[in-house]
Amino acid sequence: MSKHAEIANDRAIEFWEQKRFDIAITQWEKAVRETPNIADLYYNLGNAYTHQGQIEKAINSLKQAIAIDSTLVEAYNKLGCIYYKQGNLDLAFSNWRQALKIKPDFKEALHNLRVIQKRAQLESDNGISAYQHIAEEGAEPYELRQSKEKRGKTTWKDRARRAVKKFTSRDKDSSSE
Repeated sequence: MSKHAEIANDRAIEFWEQKRFDIAITQWEKAVRETPNIADLYYNLGNAYTHQGQIEKAINSLKQAIAIDSTLVEAYNKLGCIYYKQGNLDLAFSNWRQALKIKPDFKEALHNLRVIQKRAQLESDNGISAYQHIAEEGAEPYELRQSKEKRGKTTWKDRARRAVKKFTSRDKDSSSE
């Protein structure tokens, strides 16, 4: 990495920690221009774009990171999370599986695949078509789950439990009529 790109990356991280997101993104964009062959810079930029809701830019940056380093499992995982939130399960599965081909014990991708499998099982057991609510509710992949749990917000498990209760109580109500 060039010295200028390294400095820009370090500054971007500092700005990010200060929650000065736009300036951080500008620094990462500068770092990428300075040294366009460093996958980690594109990965950092993709994460930043994702956080700011610039999904197309995030996807492009993450794909560029993978083009430079096809073993960057974190980039596959992040792409999987983005696709999952968009309701594109095929691409989410594909990216998480690719991460696991590279690193079979990659806990984030393992977790994300288990979430989808458990959710599909819960929904099919309760007569809900699999993945019906994903596009509306969004994903709860590993990274998002951790941050919500830290903030004390409702987790995907809580929502799944409520959904099961709701549907089982609906079945009881209809059988008593």
